[in-house]
Amino acid sequence: MRTTMKDIARECGVSVSAVSLALSGKAKKGRISEAKKEEILQTARRMNYYLNSAASDLARGQSRVIGMVINDIRNSHIAELDIAISQVLQNRGYSVVNHILHDQHKEEEEQLIRQIAAGNLCALIWAKPYEPDRIAENQRLYEIIDSLGIPVVTMDGYEFKSDGLNICYDYEKAGYLAVNYLIGCGHRRIGCIAGNQGYRVTRNRLTGYRSALEEAGIEYDEKLIYSGDYTMESGSQALSYLMGQHVTAIFAMNDVMAFGVYRSARNYGIRIPEDLSVIGCDNVPFAEVLETPLTTVGVPTEQMGIYIGEQLCRAIEEHPASMQNREGKKRKTVFYQPDLYVRGSVKKIQTGI
Repeated sequence: MRTTMKDIARECGVSVSAVSLALSGKAKKGRISEAKKEEILQTARRMNYYLNSAASDLARGQSRVIGMVINDIRNSHIAELDIAISQVLQNRGYSVVNHILHDQHKEEEEQLIRQIAAGNLCALIWAKPYEPDRIAENQRLYEIIDSLGIPVVTMDGYEFKSDGLNICYDYEKAGYLAVNYLIGCGHRRIGCIAGNQGYRVTRNRLTGYRSALEEAGIEYDEKLIYSGDYTMESGSQALSYLMGQHVTAIFAMNDVMAFGVYRSARNYGIRIPEDLSVIGCDNVPFAEVLETPLTTVGVPTEQMGIYIGEQLCRAIEEHPASMQNREGKKRKTVFYQPDLYVRGSVKKIQTGI
């Protein structure tokens, strides 16, 4: 049977309110002697009592629960970011609840958001990719989120009106850096494994791909673009098609799809980088431990996650209780720039081959 404050009060011969004050650390000097306070704390430890912080928060009209909405936890970049954010928040006494909202279940979005709204959250992390074509369709969702009256952090340039910040990553530059490096290594027939076409990240990385080709005087060829979905399976399926287009190198828009290329290459007896060069995007932890370490482009994900966690704590603590006091307050936008991580998966070839 779970120990209650009444049990501790009975054991120490004090009132329940005295136990509550001692355990919460809010006992004012003179109301409870230091000796009695220490006795209460020791008794609580001995009786394995744990303060129900959720109930305490509810009683004070406060919450220390933060919701995080993602679309696919299998993406190693998102998983690493989630871990870094959660560690900061948990160290500050907050709990993080993940909500997975798959793209193929769009009709469930509003229902999930309403469930989140009913969850007494103190903040929300919206980590779903931005979809430019669905702005009007998603407007109702954004209105519901803004109406929660809590700080909201996004992983893209969403136009929320609530307190919080947008954490952005220069997707176009990432595509440019990857393809420009391949061109610098002599590759001119460069295949691309794109992600979901509706995402801004996909379109921007494709723009970077095209910009690098154009700058080098290489004609853009749609036949060299394979439409994937950011999963390893789509990367595996892309290899045979792109090899049929006689590419010498592949730019995968995330490392997970690049891993799929590795898997299929092994099955087909294709050597990386001797027969095919591969470059990814995101710089996930596994990229450098492959038999042939993956050259990739990425941002300091752990550093970004720590920053998000710290800024979110600050936003919660500074968040005005009054809706009126929030009027005119601008959301902060932070841009992270990608870096190229050169490893062993790209081979230099003679220009013109």
